[in-house]
Amino acid sequence: MLESARRYARTLRHLRPWQVFGRIIKPVARRFGVPAVPDPPDKLSGRLDATVSVPHHEPWNARGDLLNGRFCFLNRTGILGWPPDWHSKEPVLLWRFTLHYFHYLHLLEPEEQRSLCRSWIEDNPVGEAVAWHPYPTSLRIVNWCRADLQVDDLQQSLYRQAAYLYRHLETHVMGNHLLENARALVYAGMFFEGYGEAANWREQGLWLYQEELEEQILPDGGHYERSPMYHALMLEGLLDVIALLSDEQPVRPDLENAARSMTDALVAWTLPSGRLTLFNDATREIAVPPARLLQYARDVLEYEPRSVVSFPDTGYYVHGGEDLYCIVDGGAAGPDHLMAHAHADAFSYELCVGDAMFVTDTGVYEYEVGDMRDYVRSTAAHSTVTVDGQSQIEPWDSFRMARRAAPEEVSFGQDDGRSVFRGRFGGFAKLIGDGIVHRRRLTIDDEERLLRVDDEVSGRGIHRVASRVQLHPDVSVQRDGEALLLRHENGATGIFQVTEGRLDVEQGWYCPEFGMISERPVLVLRQETPLPVTLSYTIQF
Repeated sequence: MLESARRYARTLRHLRPWQVFGRIIKPVARRFGVPAVPDPPDKLSGRLDATVSVPHHEPWNARGDLLNGRFCFLNRTGILGWPPDWHSKEPVLLWRFTLHYFHYLHLLEPEEQRSLCRSWIEDNPVGEAVAWHPYPTSLRIVNWCRADLQVDDLQQSLYRQAAYLYRHLETHVMGNHLLENARALVYAGMFFEGYGEAANWREQGLWLYQEELEEQILPDGGHYERSPMYHALMLEGLLDVIALLSDEQPVRPDLENAARSMTDALVAWTLPSGRLTLFNDATREIAVPPARLLQYARDVLEYEPRSVVSFPDTGYYVHGGEDLYCIVDGGAAGPDHLMAHAHADAFSYELCVGDAMFVTDTGVYEYEVGDMRDYVRSTAAHSTVTVDGQSQIEPWDSFRMARRAAPEEVSFGQDDGRSVFRGRFGGFAKLIGDGIVHRRRLTIDDEERLLRVDDEVSGRGIHRVASRVQLHPDVSVQRDGEALLLRHENGATGIFQVTEGRLDVEQGWYCPEFGMISERPVLVLRQETPLPVTLSYTIQF
C-alpha cells in the first residue's frame, strides 16, 4: 500500500494540474450532461467540398462479414448481429471504442450505411459512456462526414454529436486525443457551414491546431508522444484538415509547414519493408500504411519529402544505407507530463537487411492492464541494457509512468556510409543507486556490412548487467563455433559474435499488431560483476 502511494506520488508530480482535476470533473460532466446539447437547426443540408480523395483504412473487416454480424477489431472477432449490438460485452475497452469509430462505414452501400447509423442513434442516447466518449465521438464524426449522409435524421444526429464534442473536449487528456477532437470540429464545422454554431466549431478546431501543433509537433517534425503510429495518425488528421481549407485561410501556411516536417519524419521512420518502426506504443495496422499516407501528403501538399536522418528533438537517428537500415531510439520516452504511450526503451534499435527485418521492437499486444502490457513497456522487451533486472524508467498500469529519465550526451554522425551513435543514460542511478550509468556506442558500416554495439555500465558495487537483442520471428539461430548464425527465412544471413559478455539464447514475444503475438529468439549478453563492465557484440551480414 505504501509503495503504491509512493508510485502515485512519483507519477502525479509530473502532471499538469488540469490533467489531474480534469480526470475528475470531465467524466462527471459527461455523465450528467453538463452543459446541455442544443437542438440542431431546421432543414440542415451539410456537405464537404473536398478536392482530394481521403485514404480510407479498415484493416480487419469486409462488407460481407459485417452484414453477417461479424465485427473484428484488434484481431478479435465478436458476433454482434446486424445491425450490431452496440452495447457489446467485449471486455477490452479499446475494442468497444473501435466499434463506435465507424472506420468500416465506407465498406457499406449507401442504404446499409443509413440503416447502421440509424441503429446507432436509436441505441445510444446523447452522453452514453462508451459511445459518446469524446475520442470515439471525434472519429465517428469524421467518418460520418466522409460518408456524406444526405438524410435529415442522420444529419441532425451528426450535428448533435459535434455540438456535444464542442462542449466536452479532452483538454485534460491532451496529446493525440485533443488533436482528434480538433480535426472532428473542423470537419463538422465545414460540413455544416452556415448552420447554427458550426462556425464556432471550425474556429475552435483551427485554434486548437494552432495552439497544439506548436507544442505537439517538435522542431524536427516528430510528434511529441514519440510513437511512429500516433505520428502517422496525427499526420493523416492534419492533412484531412488542410485538404478542406481554402488557400486564403490564414492558418493554412502554418499547418502546411507542420505537415511537411511530419512527412519528412514519416519517410525516415518507415522500414524498407514499408512498415513503420514500432517504438513506444506503435503497431503496424492502426494507421494508414506509410506508402498510402505519403501519397496523400503529396496530393494535399504537392510536396516531395526530404531525406532526413537525425531527429534530435524526437530522439530518432537513422542509418539508411543501400543494404542496411538501422534506426536508434536515443531520446526521451515522451513529454514529461504525457507518458501514456512511453516504453522503457532508451538506446533500443531496429535493424533491416534489405526488406528483411532482423532486429525489431516488440510492439503492443493490448492496452489493458496485465502481464503483456507490463512486458511490452519494459526494458527487457527492447534491444538495450537492463541492470539487476530493472527497467530504465518506471511504467505501470496501462498508461502511467512514475520515475523517468532521458538520455544525455547523445550524438550521431555519418560519413562515407558509416554511422556512429553515442549516448549516456543515468536513470539507473535513480532506481538502483550506486551511481550507475549506461553508455552505448552503436556503429553501422555499409562497406563492411557490419553492426557493432558497445555497452559500458559504470558505477559501484556488484550488479547483473544484461544487453538484449530482440530478433524478428522470421530469424532462426544456429550455433556456428563461437558465433551464432542468424538466418532470415528469405535467405539473408548474419553472423552474431560476442566480443565481451556471456551469451544466452532465450525466447521473447513480438506483437506487431494489437491482439497478435509470436514467439521470437532473444539474444542476451550477461555479466554479474563489479562495475564497471563492458558488453560488446557485432552482427556481420
